Amino acid sequence: MSIAWDEALAVGDPSIDADHRRMIVLIAELEAAAGGEIDCAAIGRTLRDLAALCREHFAREEALQQAVGFPETEAHRTAHDMLLKRLDSVLAHYSEGGDEVRTGIVRTLGDSLATWLVSHIVNNDMEFKPYVATAG
Repeated sequence: MSIAWDEALAVGDPSIDADHRRMIVLIAELEAAAGGEIDCAAIGRTLRDLAALCREHFAREEALQQAVGFPETEAHRTAHDMLLKRLDSVLAHYSEGGDEVRTGIVRTLGDSLATWLVSHIVNNDMEFKPYVATAG
């Protein structure tokens, strides 16, 4: 899956939408790396940047959900926690693995993250869009 920002993914909060755009850029970097020469050090930095951004974004998004009275914040937090655990596991395997392991991770990770992010925005984040619009 090739990922790119589309305004249909906007939830209406500038910081949340900016985070989603940045996540898409980082995931697109992983996808691009999978199709060519893999620079393991650069990909490691991209993975760490993505994990850090996800942590910051999820905290920001959950705080926004609470502020606008979104009733499904806990379920949303659970989905976030699951992805963070997965990212932490991938980072550990990537850091400890040799080039063959790293290459395998890069070849599969970008597509699965792209699918997860778009699905999460469309199926989960869009649920709180009306709350953001009402609060704004």
